[in-house]
Amino acid sequence: MDLQIFFEKLRQNPRPVVVDLWAPWCGPCRAVKPTLEKLAQEYAGRVDLWEINADENRELLRQLKVYGIPTLIAYHNDEERRRYVGAKSQSQLKSLFEALSNGTVPTSHGLSGWDRFLRLLAGSVLAGMGWTNHNSWFLLLVGGMLIFSAVYDRCPIWKAITTQFKKVMAK
Repeated sequence: MDLQIFFEKLRQNPRPVVVDLWAPWCGPCRAVKPTLEKLAQEYAGRVDLWEINADENRELLRQLKVYGIPTLIAYHNDEERRRYVGAKSQSQLKSLFEALSNGTVPTSHGLSGWDRFLRLLAGSVLAGMGWTNHNSWFLLLVGGMLIFSAVYDRCPIWKAITTQFKKVMAK
């Protein structure tokens, strides 16, 4: 499918659309497929689900800047509202469909408190090991990266940099 045809179909569609970009060989794609199909039935007439095989539409994925699958892109009034990369939980997918059916922008779910805690703990342990082992730069670096991965989504500097980067890449 061509990008122009894709957006023309979006413009003609009166309902919000969740585009599922998947591949038959992708394990996480197969894992979320039953949940997506169930939600598509539950929200029939309010939210549409379009399943696009990544292997058969490589050019469309390139033009949409999709670099990993599964990727879900939520559109409302032919405008991208939210993009999820990777398998998502049933509750996250349900909240996506619910928000779109209400005409609101789906919220991002970020890391859970438990995931954040584990990353902070593991990063601190590695950084501490690196510090006590005569400044092992590798352990310090990996520990620092783990700590940053636990808090990056709350960092205003990171948000400013990534927002600027996305604007530049969109041009």
